[in-house]
Amino acid sequence: MKTKLITFLSLSMLLASCAQDETRDEVMPTAKQVTVNENNTSRISFTKIELIKESGPFHPEALNTEESLKLEHNGSVYRLIMQWDNNLVLYRERQGHKTVLWHSNTHRTDVVSPRLVAQTDGNLVIYSSNSIPANSIPIWSADTTVNYHVNSPHIKMQLCSRTGTFIPSGYRIKVILGGNNEERKEIIVEDFY
Repeated sequence: MKTKLITFLSLSMLLASCAQDETRDEVMPTAKQVTVNENNTSRISFTKIELIKESGPFHPEALNTEESLKLEHNGSVYRLIMQWDNNLVLYRERQGHKTVLWHSNTHRTDVVSPRLVAQTDGNLVIYSSNSIPANSIPIWSADTTVNYHVNSPHIKMQLCSRTGTFIPSGYRIKVILGGNNEERKEIIVEDFY
């Protein structure tokens, strides 16, 4: 009797483990997009991002006071402007309405002549001076310095569509720091509808 009971239990456990293996094979997501992030860990993405338009063809190395980088799409103008008050601001302008999507929060009136510079050390910095270039003061940085020389550093904007399973459809605007013939770092990433 003991032998039959042990045989029955062993056979039951074997069948149960085989059934679990088959179930695991069918659980693997096939329609989901798997990506690898900077830490080399994979994640399942439920959001789809597609490039709509890029600013250009000229990508500036610097923006002086009141200069801007502009991108137009479907009646909206997206503008990254180095304002006179030392604040770097990303606006969305449409039908007479101006919406702030992002700002550097560097509003100051005690210094003048702000300038945004994409540097050859890989950093993006807002400098402000009292009319003397030698006395430039860094008041904000993207903290993207690297230990190698970056050729042709520049700034550009990209507008993307954003759709997903658990989010409403919308847009994503990115300000990207480029150089060495590549997109080096996303400095600003803002989602909106």
